[in-house]
Amino acid sequence: MNYFPLTTEQQDWKDRTAEIAEREIGPRAADYDRNAEFPQASLNALRDAGLWSMRVPQQFGGLGLDLVTTCLIVEEVSKKCPSTAMCYKMHLEAVEAISLIPTEYQLKRYIEPLLSGEVFAAAPGGEPHGKTGDDWTPVRQMVTTLPRVEGGFHLDHIRKSYVTSAGHATHYVMFCRVEGGRTEGPPELLMFKNDEVEWETIGEWNGLGMRGNSSVPMIFNGVVPEENLVGIELEDKSVPVMTKYMAPCQILTYGAAYLGIASGAFEIACAEGDKRFPSGARRLDNPINQRRMAEMSAEIEAARALLHSAAAMGDSGRATSILPFLQAKVVCSEAGVRVTTDLMTMFGGTAFASRLPFERYFRDARAGLVMGQANDVAYGNIGTLLFPGG
Repeated sequence: MNYFPLTTEQQDWKDRTAEIAEREIGPRAADYDRNAEFPQASLNALRDAGLWSMRVPQQFGGLGLDLVTTCLIVEEVSKKCPSTAMCYKMHLEAVEAISLIPTEYQLKRYIEPLLSGEVFAAAPGGEPHGKTGDDWTPVRQMVTTLPRVEGGFHLDHIRKSYVTSAGHATHYVMFCRVEGGRTEGPPELLMFKNDEVEWETIGEWNGLGMRGNSSVPMIFNGVVPEENLVGIELEDKSVPVMTKYMAPCQILTYGAAYLGIASGAFEIACAEGDKRFPSGARRLDNPINQRRMAEMSAEIEAARALLHSAAAMGDSGRATSILPFLQAKVVCSEAGVRVTTDLMTMFGGTAFASRLPFERYFRDARAGLVMGQANDVAYGNIGTLLFPGG
């Protein structure tokens, strides 16, 4: 169900993506998880449907899809393969700001290739407090200030601790500060193609969940042209590009991905729970299981309604801060954790032995508590927004 009213176009995109996910993405998901393999073929299916550039405004040749539609699409992908959804949402996040406010130079160099399916981006984040380790925490954030040199900004052994799609992206949008720029508030965004600088990946990704993400540290060296700075032509240089242009898509698509884990696992449970054992009984005949399923359905619909309401606020410009986006993210991620925990209990040994995919969804859901503003950090920011001046 969907209690938030969808337009015909939004419903069409939801249905179209669900069909792609069923046909192209779902059948590969277990192998991607088992082999910790990057989900390139599934991502290519989204590219072939024109969905890599769906947020590019129509004035620049894109689809210009709204945030509500974006959340619908990411949820449908995540229902079938959370790893694919996370790589895809990170791409959408990475190209969001430059899609909305490109210069003429950036339009030719990045947006036009994005429209033709030549750009798949990543957003390197989590800079460590040192050049050799990864002692990064979400409450001790560090962003190096890049010095100006002849030709642009110098990346001197810049190490980022967590880079989803590391080594597989064609482009990177780096969180940074630049000499002469703001020293406080959200960082700047600097976009570059993978062959514009030297880079290396560090180690292998062996996560508890989201095992197809290739989310490993990277080191970058080189000089990036000043023209690659996102928002360079904004009249008000005090405008935080990341907060105004990137944050709504960034935060809401995290929520959509984790909501998709909850709703995808729930849909499987509806089908499996209705199957009859040789005795003729169903798992759903158990009143405790009926209660569990009823609670899960209510939690999923509540999270989805909040997510889409927050997205609609972003679309209409009614959001005066990131508060509704953060609230939607924490609610959706916690729904993913609770729903998959209950399903592991409800399906017992069958789930524990991985004879059904609930164990995979259970592992993937755990990322929602520690990624995309970890929930502890997000709740702290929510408190600050609710009670400023403390």
